[in-house]
Amino acid sequence: MSPAAVYGLHARRLAAELRFLKATSGLGLVQLAAHTHCSKSSLERYFNGKLLPPRQAVEAISKACNGDTAHLVALWELAVANPPAWQRPAQLPHDVAGFTGRSSELDRLTALVPNAGNAIAIAVIDGIAGVGKSALAVHFAHRVADRFPDGQLHVDLRGFDAEQMPMPPAEALARFLRALAPDLRHLPTEVGELAALFRSLIGDRRMLILLDNAATTDQVRALLPGNAGCLVLVTSRHRLGGLVARDGAHHIALSTLTAAESADLLAAAAGVERIAAEPQAIAGMTRLCGYLPLALRIVAEHLIVHPSLTMTDLIGDLASEHRRLDTLATGDDSTAVRTVFSGSYRALPASAARAFRLLGLHDSPDINASAAVALTGDTPVRTREVLEALATAHLIEHQGPDRYRLHDLLHAYAAERAAAEETAQSLADARRRLLCACREFDPCSSGGV
Repeated sequence: MSPAAVYGLHARRLAAELRFLKATSGLGLVQLAAHTHCSKSSLERYFNGKLLPPRQAVEAISKACNGDTAHLVALWELAVANPPAWQRPAQLPHDVAGFTGRSSELDRLTALVPNAGNAIAIAVIDGIAGVGKSALAVHFAHRVADRFPDGQLHVDLRGFDAEQMPMPPAEALARFLRALAPDLRHLPTEVGELAALFRSLIGDRRMLILLDNAATTDQVRALLPGNAGCLVLVTSRHRLGGLVARDGAHHIALSTLTAAESADLLAAAAGVERIAAEPQAIAGMTRLCGYLPLALRIVAEHLIVHPSLTMTDLIGDLASEHRRLDTLATGDDSTAVRTVFSGSYRALPASAARAFRLLGLHDSPDINASAAVALTGDTPVRTREVLEALATAHLIEHQGPDRYRLHDLLHAYAAERAAAEETAQSLADARRRLLCACREFDPCSSGGV
């Protein structure tokens, strides 16, 4: 008899014993739920054999019904001793070609691996959209995959997907469980029970788990294993501070590439010969791409697909802020810079989204809190709150006390959103408030803050 069949046999026998015990006790589901602190839906699955209860639930049911606890626990232990067949997953996406730079971040991640034998190690990689968080996580995961002999799990949590809602933790856990034990026929529906089953199934195994594009801490926490020996890599456009504060995660904030790294990436993606043909254009090209890896790869794609196109031609298109985001697009709309930014923008609360697009009216990506107050027309306290929300979402960056900066491409995107979503009157009022604030700050000035 296979392990799965043995498991099913003992699980069904335990369920039958529990049903008999409930029937002889005269207790209903509502009463049992109150006595055992189990939900009614969980109890129903325990009694019909669709879910093996945890040991604590078996003991609680036995106590409430005056059953033979030792006998029931023995049945439970027989089922647990014959778990469904284990499958070693290998779910990592392919490594990105021409990966460049990130040496210090790779060193920090590598330092976590030796500790994975003593305690769970968690790394949270965050940064603006298109900066290469997933590429770094996948590249590193492939480098150390052999250190985790029990396999790798991966899920895209869709935290900022332009078309789909973020994946609920229950769905992610169900995917993991089906990957680990295909013989499991019936899964619980409650997140807590799924998470407990996941942790039990992993046991003392050494695994690498990549949780990509997380939107919130709650979306991640249920997916964390409970045992030592695992490494969890989390990527997000948000600062998941709760994972750092409560779960001991290591925080890696990913910034744009250096000018030299950007040139290397462009050469690796488009071909050294193609880039070497226009050495004077490299600096201008990488600067107009904002040293953002996604933008650089899109430019490289244009050069590959259109052999007659020169970097000088592309620089002309990128130099116009009105055409820049149109140029940084491909035939696959999901990889266009504008589309990727839109995922972060749509995840914002309404007040923060309005503040973001109004920041696009400022003549420079650099802005201070006073100018932001003028543009929004809100109080300094509420304006600082939305600025902090934008910083947490990596849509602006702190540049010092009361000073902020938008990435150049985000500044262009914010201006687009303002033109598309604000009324002519709203735009005129925001510009007027900003001009008045400038003159109040410097009566002789007619420029920006």
